[in-house]
Amino acid sequence: MIVRWQGIQIVPTQAAYYELIDLKFDLYDVLEILERGSNCERSKRAKGTVEKCIRSKGKIYKVVVVRSTYLGNPAWRIIHVGKM
Repeated sequence: MIVRWQGIQIVPTQAAYYELIDLKFDLYDVLEILERGSNCERSKRAKGTVEKCIRSKGKIYKVVVVRSTYLGNPAWRIIHVGKM
C-alpha cells in the first residue's frame, strides 16, 4: 500500500512499524494524524522533522516523520508513533 502526504510517500522505520502494530494503526491512520493533527513539538527537532498530535477517544496520538529517501525517491520516514 502506498500512502502519500504532501505528494510524498510515507514509509515507516522498523521501530515505527512495530509501534503501528501495537496501536493497531495503519498508514491511513498516520495520514489522518498528519493532515488533521496539530503541531505538538515537545522539544526542538531537526529541520525537516514534523511532529503532529491528535486527540481521539480521550487519548492523544502522536506521529513524528522526517524527510528522507526510500528506494531513491523522496519519502516521509515515520520515526515514531505513540499514545500519550
